[in-house]
Amino acid sequence: METNPEARRAVPGRAAATGWTEHLVRWYLRTVWNDGDLRAFDTDLVSDDYVLHHGSTEYTVGELRVAWAEWHRAFPDLRNDVEELLATDDRVALRYRFSGTHRGEALGVPATGRRVETVGMALFRVENGRLVEGWAVDDVYGLLEQLGALP
Repeated sequence: METNPEARRAVPGRAAATGWTEHLVRWYLRTVWNDGDLRAFDTDLVSDDYVLHHGSTEYTVGELRVAWAEWHRAFPDLRNDVEELLATDDRVALRYRFSGTHRGEALGVPATGRRVETVGMALFRVENGRLVEGWAVDDVYGLLEQLGALP
């Protein structure tokens, strides 16, 4: 698992902090969201107290391990491609496109074999070079509609 901690020290000052936050979030997206490598939560790059706010639900690291494992079982070929990303020294906002083939139960819907694509937005907060908090909003309605779960 690549973490490249040297990237934190690449450029002095604010530019380094902004570059690091973008690098950190891109690494997290690639490692956890796309590759399903949950060992990322065991590194010093994700706070043990990390919380993801998704709608009205808050996920701790332990709950995220379960949620991401289930999501990768439901969509083994899932991809989250960043379409736009803005970074500051302690925040990263992004718009992404989710795609995958529905091979297992997701959101209470049994596998359909359908290829789906939706969009989402996320905001991450970085503190002391670590991910500490995230917020995500996804097009769940669009996903359920593509899975045939809505009338």
